[in-house]
Amino acid sequence: MVDRTVTREVAPLLFAAMGIFVVTVVMGILNGTDLVDLPYGTLLAHVHSGTLGWITLSIFAGAVWIFGADRMPRLLRDGAIASVVLYVAAFWTDLTDLRPVAGTLMLAAIVWFAVWAFNARLSRVLTVPRLSMLLASINLVLGGVLGVILGLALAGAIDVSDAIAGAHPAMMVVGYLILAGVALDEQLLVGSESARATRAGRWQAYLFFLAGIALAVGILLDVQPLLGLNLLGEVIGIAIVFVRLRRAIAGAGWSAASPARHGATSILWLLPALGLLGYLIVRYIDNIEAAPRGLLLALDHSTFIGILTNAILGLLLVVTATRRATWAWADQLVFWGTNVGLAGFVIGLIAETAAIKRVSTPIMGASILLGLLTAAVRLRQAAAVEPGAAEVGAPTG
Repeated sequence: MVDRTVTREVAPLLFAAMGIFVVTVVMGILNGTDLVDLPYGTLLAHVHSGTLGWITLSIFAGAVWIFGADRMPRLLRDGAIASVVLYVAAFWTDLTDLRPVAGTLMLAAIVWFAVWAFNARLSRVLTVPRLSMLLASINLVLGGVLGVILGLALAGAIDVSDAIAGAHPAMMVVGYLILAGVALDEQLLVGSESARATRAGRWQAYLFFLAGIALAVGILLDVQPLLGLNLLGEVIGIAIVFVRLRRAIAGAGWSAASPARHGATSILWLLPALGLLGYLIVRYIDNIEAAPRGLLLALDHSTFIGILTNAILGLLLVVTATRRATWAWADQLVFWGTNVGLAGFVIGLIAETAAIKRVSTPIMGASILLGLLTAAVRLRQAAAVEPGAAEVGAPTG
């Protein structure tokens, strides 16, 4: 990739994302090792601090890189950070009346991000990562709307179908996160200036986009054929990803600590995520709510950690490429500890074996925390290079 700089205004997004994720990981370690039985509100705070605080704020920063933009509006950046913090606090304190307020503020930031993304795409070549990020921003808006409606329903302000409680996470996980994760992955593997989107690349992006909508609508309206349509779209979309990026995945340099290795690993985690999603749909198509909690958690963590966290850790390696000599020893520990720990965690959930889960959780959690600390130290050094900019290198190797 060609080296470039990212304005220092974007660095707070990454610092905030990492800071919030520290809280998420600590809660996850306590809960995963069964040391603490977290209240329901705290569990929701754990989920939303991960999906919105860690993942979405990082995706906002990653979008600046993908679109080759010089900046993101400061009010959008700061407003998104503040909204996430308020939203997580509303869940943590279990204040149902505060959730719709915080959710509305978060939705406003999400809508602004989508508008910014479409404006940033103007006059630029439409690559597959850019198209995927644009479509992901649409599904993020739809998922945010469902979240606000759900918050209003829980607060007793409106009366809606209970199915919205399933449609909201379905849209956020399948419709939004997978699309955004694949966008980051391809950028990490192919480069900062990918070729113009091919027909296969467009099909890939639109299949993921429509599959997410089909799943959410199918759950919301109880239309079972749409659940099968979602599965078909996901299968074809992932097949296209592997065909298109097979050489980049094979040549990712698996022994070396690099952004490309994280991108390739993120793509590989699509397989267990798809397998779990397919099993849940086929086995529990008549009543998704009857699905075992362990399988749902295995799907969530395969997506949140396997696909998205790997992609974001790769992004952090790109952002701090010129400072990668600092704590270079940590990169291998972070990569292997995160993925081996996650594999054990998912197996423990599927097999309903608490011992495996308890051993794997601290391995995964400690590795992620080391990765966050390493990235924060490097990013701090890079941001200090110039008074107005954070130094960013973008080599994949």
